[in-house]
Amino acid sequence: MTILQEHPLSETDYQQSPLPEYFGFNIRCYTDIVQFNSEEAILHEGGKPDYLYYLREGRAKLFLSHGNGRISLINFLDAPCFIGEMELIGAQDAANGVTAITPCICYAIRINACRDRILNDAVFLRHICLFLSKKAIGNTANYSRNQSWPLKARLADFILLTSYNGIYKERHTEVSEYLGVTYRHLLYVLADFVKQGLLLKTAQGYYIQNAAALREIAEGRLS
Repeated sequence: MTILQEHPLSETDYQQSPLPEYFGFNIRCYTDIVQFNSEEAILHEGGKPDYLYYLREGRAKLFLSHGNGRISLINFLDAPCFIGEMELIGAQDAANGVTAITPCICYAIRINACRDRILNDAVFLRHICLFLSKKAIGNTANYSRNQSWPLKARLADFILLTSYNGIYKERHTEVSEYLGVTYRHLLYVLADFVKQGLLLKTAQGYYIQNAAALREIAEGRLS
């Protein structure tokens, strides 16, 4: 994590941010602006966050490790959104892992200094209830899509969602579990994308050669 601007934020920066909308008190004296590089951990799995993050720019992924060593992708986080709200409100004690897919810029609120004020702030609680409700609706929609859309469309969408700088390099075992398909079926569709010239397999991962065609497949406009 790189601190771009330490607290307190200037009043101008604070008022130009979305934070005044989400809190009933001035939280700028507890807030830094930070940046995470691609593949850098935002929340360390099993730890207790020191910050409530508001993702201003970028995309991240949420994952959970199991005792047998397997890792499950849970969700993807796109700006703007909160990160660490479940731990803040006590829904879970330890964090799931969150890793940046692209460079991420966040407002980082030092919750150890203002936890009680936040948890007693009616404005924040109202917004966080709405935020969590919308997240649940989005998760339901994603589950429905995974059940009803063909793998080719879902994989094309997944590749575009998780790629950075034109490179897709997610682990096949995690992707097959997330998409609810066999490892073999996943590899078959990936090989077909390579054969069609949509992807090029490289040492770094799969280079996206035709993002427009992948988008058409993802949207069901190209088979």
